[in-house]
Amino acid sequence: HVEAHNNLGNILAKQGRHDAALACYRASIALDPNHPDGPKLLGLALHALGRIDEAGAVYRQWLARDPGNPVATHMLAACSGQEIPARASDGYVKNIFDGMAGEFDQHLARLGYRAPEIVQAAVGRELPASPASLRVLDAGCGTGLCARFLRPYAQTLTGVDLSAGMLRRAAQTGLYDMLIEAELTTHLQAQRAAYDLIVCSDTLCYFGALDAVLTAAAAALRPRGLLVFTVERAAQSARDAGFRLAAHGRYSHSEEFVRATLRRAAFRDIDIREVALRNEGGVPVAGLVATARAA
Repeated sequence: HVEAHNNLGNILAKQGRHDAALACYRASIALDPNHPDGPKLLGLALHALGRIDEAGAVYRQWLARDPGNPVATHMLAACSGQEIPARASDGYVKNIFDGMAGEFDQHLARLGYRAPEIVQAAVGRELPASPASLRVLDAGCGTGLCARFLRPYAQTLTGVDLSAGMLRRAAQTGLYDMLIEAELTTHLQAQRAAYDLIVCSDTLCYFGALDAVLTAAAAALRPRGLLVFTVERAAQSARDAGFRLAAHGRYSHSEEFVRATLRRAAFRDIDIREVALRNEGGVPVAGLVATARAA
């Protein structure tokens, strides 16, 4: 029973019984090599153990069986450092987040996830308390973790996300006026001077190059509109490139790169601060929170 092996592997992994978890995922693949969950879980588990080369071999074998699979393609690039895309593909994002929508909030709680609170504090520094009067976009809204603090600012609160599963969870909050299933840059490009505030909490970690999305955000904001977003902070060795794709599949960015890209997009009053976004393996994940104003 493929799903039983995968579920048992997940339980064992959460208990720290990693060798037993790996055996379950391998048993799943042996039973049904064409089922996508087995190789995905095995690759992620090997990465979590620091066995990056082995994870890469899993993704290569997966691609040999299923050429063009978006998850295998993205994760092989992440593990190998070769053919790195400018951003994660739509297929990859939909697959990952549709698959975890049901337990997403609980998963983040276990990680001590702080990005929404960090974004809330940044918005509070820039915007005085006022009656709900702004047109607000929650860009990459996920399950709606930012909606609670955005609602008091909003005359209209719109959420956009690629994952239909996440949007169904966001709808359950009852806090959004509109929820849209769309790729973020594409949505922004169609919204000329539509928003007073755009918040992007832990979404741009699935973008490497930021020029297109930040330029689109600048055009989607009304004059002096506010953009607030978080990214994972790139290690010192990655600063020359400006961003890198880590083996876990997310991008990180240097402060210099983020600042320069905001300037190219004609943002003003740029403020970037170092933060800790969550914990992984008991270690804080370094991040950046940026605020900037449209011209």
